[in-house]
Amino acid sequence: MEKVVEMKGPPSEEAARPMSKKELRAQKKAAKKTSVAKPAAPLTKEELHVQKKMRRKEFIKEKEIEEMKEIRKEKKILKQKRLNREMNAPGGVPEALRKKKQKIAEKTRKMEKAKSSQNQESDQNDMTILDRVFNGSVDEETGTSTLRMGVKCIDVTEGTGTAAQDGMLATVRYKLTGKSFTGVFIDSSKSFNFRLGKGEVIQGWDIGVLGMQVGGRRKIIVPPKAGYGAKDIGAGCGATLCFDITLLACR
Repeated sequence: MEKVVEMKGPPSEEAARPMSKKELRAQKKAAKKTSVAKPAAPLTKEELHVQKKMRRKEFIKEKEIEEMKEIRKEKKILKQKRLNREMNAPGGVPEALRKKKQKIAEKTRKMEKAKSSQNQESDQNDMTILDRVFNGSVDEETGTSTLRMGVKCIDVTEGTGTAAQDGMLATVRYKLTGKSFTGVFIDSSKSFNFRLGKGEVIQGWDIGVLGMQVGGRRKIIVPPKAGYGAKDIGAGCGATLCFDITLLACR
């Protein structure tokens, strides 16, 4: 027997056409409605306690806000009553306005005074910082001045002649020891000339000799960063150098 094969016709337009976004959304929405919602898991004791605590905090906060609003409202009413009394008092409106202007002027004066005192304190602090940067800080007990780059100076004898300034040619007598003034002897000179502030000598000298007066004697303690760094010149690598300097002339 011959098999009869049924011929399927071409698909309809609705079956062949893809679904639009609107139709897909509607289909998903219908699927959500038909799906059965899962029951929520019961909260544990700890979660209930935390939830209760949070609600209590919110309630207290709301109560505090309400109380603050009531206080502000009462203050506003009292202020308005006081203003009404002043307006109805002898002298009337002009007297009330005068008092109001007086209060505003007094408040402005206080604010300006506070601002002025703050500016003065700020200027004083700035001047103190600048003074420490350029002139260093002084230890009154030992008489040691700490200058830039950690250079320390002790004036043994105050000079009476010309003060050494940048660019001047200075003639000094010095003795160099390592680590302390009673340490290892390294070098000395009875007369040494150099131009101050021109980089002809180590930075510790340019900083320490500046301001000395002719005839004065000063002990200068130079840390490695203002001296020879890690270089060993006889006192070990990166040693602190101690100079005993007398300013003989300056021109």
